[in-house]
Amino acid sequence: MFNPTATGELTLSANLAKANGVILYEGPSKLDGKPIVVIATGIRNKSANAKTGAMVQTYIIRSDVSPIDAVKTGEDASICGTCPHRGDGTGAGRSCYVTLIHGPRSVYASYKRGIYPKANAFEASLIFAGKMVRLGTYGDPAAAPYALWKVALRDAKGWTGYTHQWRDVPAHWAELVMASADSVEDMDAAHAKGYRTFRVTSEPFANIKGRETVCPASEEKGKVTDCFSCRACMGTSGKARVSVQIAAHGGGKRHVA
Repeated sequence: MFNPTATGELTLSANLAKANGVILYEGPSKLDGKPIVVIATGIRNKSANAKTGAMVQTYIIRSDVSPIDAVKTGEDASICGTCPHRGDGTGAGRSCYVTLIHGPRSVYASYKRGIYPKANAFEASLIFAGKMVRLGTYGDPAAAPYALWKVALRDAKGWTGYTHQWRDVPAHWAELVMASADSVEDMDAAHAKGYRTFRVTSEPFANIKGRETVCPASEEKGKVTDCFSCRACMGTSGKARVSVQIAAHGGGKRHVA
Protein backbone atom coordinates (compact mmCIF):
# COMPACT_ATOMS: atom_id res chain seq x y z
CA MET A 1 0.00 0.00 0.00
CA PHE A 2 1.18 3.53 -0.78
CA ASN A 3 0.61 6.28 1.77
CA PRO A 4 0.81 9.72 0.11
CA THR A 5 0.95 11.43 3.53
CA ALA A 6 3.99 9.54 4.82
CA THR A 7 6.65 11.84 6.25
CA GLY A 8 10.29 11.56 7.18
CA GLU A 9 13.54 12.16 5.36
CA LEU A 10 13.92 10.04 2.28
CA THR A 11 17.23 8.67 1.07
CA LEU A 12 18.30 6.38 -1.72
CA SER A 13 20.46 3.33 -1.30
CA ALA A 14 23.69 3.26 -3.26
CA ASN A 15 22.14 0.63 -5.52
CA LEU A 16 19.19 2.84 -6.40
CA ALA A 17 21.27 6.00 -6.65
CA LYS A 18 23.33 4.57 -9.51
CA ALA A 19 20.62 2.54 -11.25
CA ASN A 20 19.52 3.46 -14.77
CA GLY A 21 16.33 1.42 -14.40
CA VAL A 22 14.17 0.43 -11.42
CA ILE A 23 11.04 -1.57 -10.65
CA LEU A 24 8.31 0.75 -9.41
CA TYR A 25 5.52 -1.78 -8.96
CA GLU A 26 4.97 -5.54 -9.07
CA GLY A 27 1.47 -6.73 -8.40
CA PRO A 28 -2.02 -7.15 -9.79
CA SER A 29 -3.18 -5.04 -12.70
CA LYS A 30 -5.85 -2.54 -11.71
CA LEU A 31 -7.58 -3.48 -14.97
CA ASP A 32 -7.98 -7.24 -14.62
CA GLY A 33 -6.03 -8.38 -11.56
CA LYS A 34 -3.35 -10.27 -13.47
CA PRO A 35 0.37 -9.84 -12.68
CA ILE A 36 2.13 -6.80 -14.08
CA VAL A 37 5.32 -4.87 -13.46
CA VAL A 38 6.09 -1.16 -13.90
CA ILE A 39 9.70 -0.37 -14.77
CA ALA A 40 11.30 3.06 -15.14
CA THR A 41 14.30 3.28 -17.49
CA GLY A 42 16.59 5.99 -18.78
CA ILE A 43 17.01 7.48 -15.33
CA ARG A 44 20.71 8.29 -15.79
CA ASN A 45 21.03 8.06 -19.58
CA LYS A 46 19.13 10.48 -21.80
CA SER A 47 16.50 9.00 -24.09
CA ALA A 48 17.34 8.95 -27.79
CA ASN A 49 13.68 9.52 -28.70
CA ALA A 50 13.64 12.77 -30.68
CA LYS A 51 9.91 13.38 -30.13
CA THR A 52 9.92 13.03 -26.35
CA GLY A 53 13.38 14.33 -25.57
CA ALA A 54 15.29 13.46 -22.42
CA MET A 55 12.48 11.86 -20.43
CA VAL A 56 12.47 8.95 -18.00
CA GLN A 57 10.55 6.15 -19.70
CA THR A 58 8.14 3.82 -17.89
CA TYR A 59 7.08 0.42 -19.19
CA ILE A 60 3.93 -1.27 -17.92
CA ILE A 61 4.08 -4.93 -18.96
CA ARG A 62 2.91 -8.34 -17.87
CA SER A 63 5.45 -9.78 -15.44
CA ASP A 64 4.80 -13.37 -16.53
CA VAL A 65 4.35 -13.06 -20.30
CA SER A 66 6.62 -11.40 -22.83
CA PRO A 67 5.09 -8.30 -24.49
CA ILE A 68 5.11 -10.00 -27.89
CA ASP A 69 3.37 -13.13 -26.62
CA ALA A 70 0.92 -11.02 -24.61
CA VAL A 71 -0.24 -9.23 -27.76
CA LYS A 72 -0.63 -12.52 -29.63
CA THR A 73 -2.71 -14.11 -26.87
CA GLY A 74 -4.75 -11.12 -25.71
CA GLU A 75 -2.97 -11.02 -22.35
CA ASP A 76 -1.98 -7.42 -23.13
CA ALA A 77 -5.48 -6.47 -21.91
CA SER A 78 -3.91 -6.41 -18.44
CA ILE A 79 -1.81 -3.41 -19.38
CA CYS A 80 -3.77 -1.89 -22.28
CA GLY A 81 -7.35 -2.41 -21.16
CA THR A 82 -9.90 -1.24 -23.70
CA CYS A 83 -7.46 0.58 -25.96
CA PRO A 84 -8.68 0.07 -29.54
CA HIS A 85 -5.11 0.20 -30.84
CA ARG A 86 -4.35 -3.23 -29.32
CA GLY A 87 -5.80 -4.99 -32.33
CA ASP A 88 -8.05 -8.05 -32.16
CA GLY A 89 -6.30 -9.95 -29.35
CA THR A 90 -4.15 -12.00 -31.72
CA GLY A 91 -1.89 -9.20 -32.91
CA ALA A 92 -3.87 -8.57 -36.09
CA GLY A 93 -5.05 -5.05 -36.85
CA ARG A 94 -2.77 -3.52 -34.21
CA SER A 95 -2.49 0.25 -34.70
CA CYS A 96 -0.38 1.03 -31.62
CA TYR A 97 2.68 3.14 -32.43
CA VAL A 98 4.88 1.18 -29.99
CA THR A 99 7.26 -1.27 -31.67
CA LEU A 100 7.32 -4.28 -29.35
CA ILE A 101 10.63 -5.72 -30.54
CA HIS A 102 12.46 -2.62 -29.34
CA GLY A 103 11.83 -1.13 -25.87
CA PRO A 104 9.20 -3.52 -24.45
CA ARG A 105 11.02 -6.72 -25.42
CA SER A 106 14.36 -5.41 -24.18
CA VAL A 107 12.94 -4.21 -20.86
CA TYR A 108 11.12 -7.51 -20.28
CA ALA A 109 14.30 -9.49 -21.00
CA SER A 110 16.30 -7.31 -18.59
CA TYR A 111 13.59 -7.70 -15.96
CA LYS A 112 13.74 -11.48 -16.26
CA ARG A 113 17.52 -11.32 -15.84
CA GLY A 114 16.96 -9.51 -12.55
CA ILE A 115 18.96 -6.38 -13.32
CA TYR A 116 16.46 -3.84 -11.98
CA PRO A 117 16.42 -2.99 -8.25
CA LYS A 118 13.10 -2.22 -6.59
CA ALA A 119 12.09 1.31 -5.57
CA ASN A 120 9.00 2.20 -3.58
CA ALA A 121 6.90 5.24 -4.49
CA PHE A 122 8.76 7.54 -2.12
CA GLU A 123 12.15 6.46 -3.43
CA ALA A 124 10.77 6.99 -6.92
CA SER A 125 9.93 10.58 -5.98
CA LEU A 126 13.64 11.15 -5.31
CA ILE A 127 14.64 9.39 -8.52
CA PHE A 128 12.18 11.48 -10.56
CA ALA A 129 12.91 14.80 -8.81
CA GLY A 130 13.58 17.52 -11.39
CA LYS A 131 13.07 15.10 -14.30
CA MET A 132 10.43 14.74 -16.99
CA VAL A 133 8.69 11.38 -16.82
CA ARG A 134 6.73 9.52 -19.49
CA LEU A 135 3.88 7.57 -17.90
CA GLY A 136 3.34 4.52 -20.03
CA THR A 137 6.00 4.50 -22.72
CA TYR A 138 4.20 1.22 -23.25
CA GLY A 139 1.03 0.29 -21.37
CA ASP A 140 -1.72 2.35 -19.79
CA PRO A 141 -0.85 4.19 -16.55
CA ALA A 142 -4.26 3.21 -15.13
CA ALA A 143 -3.11 -0.42 -14.96
CA ALA A 144 -0.95 0.63 -11.98
CA PRO A 145 -2.07 2.25 -8.72
CA TYR A 146 -2.97 5.93 -8.93
CA ALA A 147 -1.16 6.55 -5.62
CA LEU A 148 2.07 5.19 -7.09
CA TRP A 149 2.11 7.89 -9.76
CA LYS A 150 0.82 10.60 -7.44
CA VAL A 151 3.63 10.08 -4.94
CA ALA A 152 6.38 9.31 -7.44
CA LEU A 153 5.69 12.47 -9.45
CA ARG A 154 5.43 14.95 -6.61
CA ASP A 155 8.88 16.48 -7.22
CA ALA A 156 9.13 15.76 -10.95
CA LYS A 157 9.67 18.61 -13.39
CA GLY A 158 6.67 17.30 -15.33
CA TRP A 159 5.32 14.30 -17.18
CA THR A 160 3.21 13.04 -20.04
CA GLY A 161 0.41 10.55 -19.54
CA TYR A 162 -2.56 9.15 -21.47
CA THR A 163 -5.31 6.68 -20.67
CA HIS A 164 -8.00 4.92 -22.68
CA GLN A 165 -9.64 3.91 -19.39
CA TRP A 166 -11.10 7.37 -18.71
CA ARG A 167 -14.67 6.09 -18.90
CA ASP A 168 -14.09 3.61 -16.07
CA VAL A 169 -11.49 4.97 -13.65
CA PRO A 170 -12.16 7.53 -10.88
CA ALA A 171 -12.33 11.16 -11.97
CA HIS A 172 -9.15 12.12 -10.11
CA TRP A 173 -7.11 10.47 -12.89
CA ALA A 174 -7.84 13.63 -14.92
CA GLU A 175 -5.25 15.41 -12.75
CA LEU A 176 -2.44 13.22 -14.04
CA VAL A 177 -3.32 12.06 -17.53
CA MET A 178 -4.95 13.05 -20.78
CA ALA A 179 -7.96 11.08 -21.96
CA SER A 180 -7.03 9.19 -25.12
CA ALA A 181 -9.72 9.96 -27.69
CA ASP A 182 -10.23 8.37 -31.07
CA SER A 183 -13.16 10.46 -32.31
CA VAL A 184 -14.82 13.82 -31.76
CA GLU A 185 -17.48 11.97 -29.78
CA ASP A 186 -14.82 10.51 -27.49
CA MET A 187 -13.32 13.95 -27.04
CA ASP A 188 -16.64 15.55 -26.10
CA ALA A 189 -17.48 12.76 -23.66
CA ALA A 190 -14.08 13.00 -21.97
CA HIS A 191 -14.34 16.79 -21.71
CA ALA A 192 -17.70 16.33 -19.99
CA LYS A 193 -15.95 14.18 -17.37
CA GLY A 194 -13.35 16.89 -16.69
CA TYR A 195 -10.49 15.54 -18.81
CA ARG A 196 -8.30 17.25 -21.31
CA THR A 197 -7.89 15.01 -24.34
CA PHE A 198 -5.26 13.72 -26.70
CA ARG A 199 -6.97 12.68 -29.91
CA VAL A 200 -5.47 10.43 -32.58
CA THR A 201 -6.70 11.13 -36.10
CA SER A 202 -6.28 9.27 -39.37
CA GLU A 203 -5.13 12.42 -41.19
CA PRO A 204 -3.22 15.53 -40.04
CA PHE A 205 -5.26 18.57 -38.95
CA ALA A 206 -8.52 16.59 -38.92
CA ASN A 207 -11.61 18.44 -37.66
CA ILE A 208 -9.88 20.59 -35.06
CA LYS A 209 -12.55 21.41 -32.52
CA GLY A 210 -12.83 24.23 -29.98
CA ARG A 211 -9.85 24.46 -27.62
CA GLU A 212 -7.89 21.78 -29.47
CA THR A 213 -4.44 22.18 -30.99
CA VAL A 214 -2.09 20.01 -32.99
CA CYS A 215 0.78 18.43 -31.04
CA PRO A 216 3.80 20.72 -31.54
CA ALA A 217 6.15 17.73 -31.40
CA SER A 218 4.34 16.01 -34.27
CA GLU A 219 5.62 15.60 -37.80
CA GLU A 220 2.66 17.52 -39.21
CA LYS A 221 3.47 20.49 -36.97
CA GLY A 222 7.11 20.44 -38.03
CA LYS A 223 8.45 19.05 -34.73
CA VAL A 224 8.86 22.58 -33.40
CA THR A 225 9.51 21.26 -29.89
CA ASP A 226 9.63 17.99 -27.95
CA CYS A 227 7.62 16.59 -25.03
CA PHE A 228 10.39 17.44 -22.57
CA SER A 229 10.05 21.13 -23.38
CA CYS A 230 6.32 21.29 -24.12
CA ARG A 231 4.83 19.75 -20.94
CA ALA A 232 1.26 20.16 -22.23
CA CYS A 233 0.15 16.56 -21.63
CA MET A 234 0.02 16.60 -17.82
CA GLY A 235 -3.72 16.22 -17.43
CA THR A 236 -5.21 19.13 -15.52
CA SER A 237 -2.06 19.54 -13.40
CA GLY A 238 -0.13 21.54 -15.97
CA LYS A 239 -0.57 25.09 -17.19
CA ALA A 240 -1.96 24.10 -20.59
CA ARG A 241 -5.72 24.23 -20.97
CA VAL A 242 -6.10 23.16 -24.60
CA SER A 243 -6.59 19.61 -25.74
CA VAL A 244 -4.24 18.06 -28.29
CA GLN A 245 -4.56 16.01 -31.46
CA ILE A 246 -1.99 14.11 -33.48
CA ALA A 247 -2.13 12.13 -36.73
CA ALA A 248 -1.60 8.40 -36.37
CA HIS A 249 2.06 7.47 -36.61
CA GLY A 250 4.30 4.44 -36.25
CA GLY A 251 4.13 1.09 -37.96
CA GLY A 252 0.44 0.49 -37.19
CA LYS A 253 -0.94 3.76 -38.50
CA ARG A 254 -2.41 2.07 -41.58
CA HIS A 255 -4.96 0.40 -39.28
CA VAL A 256 -6.33 3.70 -37.93
CA ALA A 257 -9.68 4.41 -39.55
